Amino acid sequence: MADQTPPGNLPVPPPEGGAPRIDIGAAISWAFDRFKSNAAAFVGLAAVVTVIYVLQNVGTRSLQNIVVDCSNPDSPGQVNACTAALGLSAIAAIVISLAFALLAFIAQIGVQRAAIRSTQGVPPTFSEMFTTQYLGRYILYMIVFAILGTVGLILCILPGLIVFFLLQLGPYYILDKGLSVGEAIKASYTAVSKNVGPALMMTILNVLVQLLGGLFFGLLTLVTLPFAALFTAHMYRQFNREPVV
Repeated sequence: MADQTPPGNLPVPPPEGGAPRIDIGAAISWAFDRFKSNAAAFVGLAAVVTVIYVLQNVGTRSLQNIVVDCSNPDSPGQVNACTAALGLSAIAAIVISLAFALLAFIAQIGVQRAAIRSTQGVPPTFSEMFTTQYLGRYILYMIVFAILGTVGLILCILPGLIVFFLLQLGPYYILDKGLSVGEAIKASYTAVSKNVGPALMMTILNVLVQLLGGLFFGLLTLVTLPFAALFTAHMYRQFNREPVV
């Protein structure tokens, strides 16, 4: 697994002086234009993720059916049968969900890689989905990200939301610059905390886009997933005062 940080590829420190103006409209417009000019490739990349999610839903549907059937058992025998069925199905559903979630997770990395490279003028290709460069760091970061966010949610909900908000750009720093997990956490925190307003707008827009993608059996994900990745990649470049091609 290629997991070496390329020399000279650390985050560019912001220049001295006033904070730059973050142009959300420019990010939205660029994301639309770049998606339209590479629609086939981006839809193809997103289709892999969408198919995985559909298969995941099909694989866990049996548990949903059992839960519905056992919601009102009529006899002690039915209660026992439902308990046994729910136990076995729950284990199978968890295994299936984890397996497909991992596949979707890895496939989604390809969309993010393609979006990042698009900011450099590189057309998206399916090779983005199969490269393992920085995969280990990315997975480790997402595990740490999930643990910190979950602990925050358990404590008082708001701390978890703050964690998710401040550390959301970490994966982009890893895929783009090959940073370590600790460096990516620090870089994301710095970028977001120095651009709270635009970062909040970016987060809200991404949440709305993801909710939209869940409509019509998730088919809209074919469009919303690439758009969200492109939009976030452009904002990521702006936060780092880096050019977008």
